[in-house]
Amino acid sequence: MKLPICYFDAKTKILCPLCRDKLERGEISELDVDISHDLVKIEEHDLPQLKEAEFIKALKADNMTIILVRSGSKVTRTIWSRVARQLSKRGYGRVRIVEYTNDVKSLIQNIIFPARVLSMSIVWFPDGTSEHYIRVSQRDLKRIPISPKAVEKIVEELTGIKVKIASEKF
Repeated sequence: MKLPICYFDAKTKILCPLCRDKLERGEISELDVDISHDLVKIEEHDLPQLKEAEFIKALKADNMTIILVRSGSKVTRTIWSRVARQLSKRGYGRVRIVEYTNDVKSLIQNIIFPARVLSMSIVWFPDGTSEHYIRVSQRDLKRIPISPKAVEKIVEELTGIKVKIASEKF
């Protein structure tokens, strides 16, 4: 498995100088180190299929841990479900594993599931910045597993794009 830290560091949970610098600069977090350690354990003991996957980043919001991975079709959804269950048992709260994509709408859809994205529009401001408005039905707004503000913060952290979730009344 490809990790944000060295494989040996993930296995031992003792960081080398390069990985320690990444941690001090804020490129990775303590949560990334902990999850890397647990993913290596899971890969070695239970799921060797994870060798083909890449762990990118983990974020915690409310009582949910969102783990961003890249695997294409090499690792199935059922395997990721098993990994999420095992990580939940290790004290990360509810775990949602999200497949990385460049498409912001798909990324948000994966984070807010079972709620659905109705539409997405971009608002451009005079200073050249932009903000993506994501419309979700008011009924689905209650089904989002974490608060809309937390979703906005997570998406901005992962992609660097400002997002605002708005409800649509029918």
